Amino acid sequence: MERWERVGRCAGYGAALAMSPYLLIKVSWVVGSLLGLAPIGQGFNLTEWFLLNTVTIGMAGIGIALSLALVQPWGMRIPGRLVAFCAWTGAGFLVSVLPYAVLSAVLDAAHGGAPNSGGDDVPCLAGKRQ
Repeated sequence: MERWERVGRCAGYGAALAMSPYLLIKVSWVVGSLLGLAPIGQGFNLTEWFLLNTVTIGMAGIGIALSLALVQPWGMRIPGRLVAFCAWTGAGFLVSVLPYAVLSAVLDAAHGGAPNSGGDDVPCLAGKRQ
């Protein structure tokens, strides 16, 4: 196995490993909120909370599967258009969130405050209602 192939394999496995905690946290939020053990996000009812987090669970699962498919032999059987669609969709969501995060940090620093720590005044990227 040549050097760059090893680097690519490590990157694929690393991406899957890095995404796994996010997936587990989202699953625990959904299960906890359905059982009444975890709070539902402010501004959401149970159905909205469940739907939003279930969609992000699916996206995380697809991201993990995509990163593994790029380094496993079985990934060669997946149509290229499907792989490209998943990659472009994920990149599109990420690119739309990054400017918001940077702008939010700059505005917080400009107002002399520390970055938001997750309090009630934090705007939610998923469309928190007032």
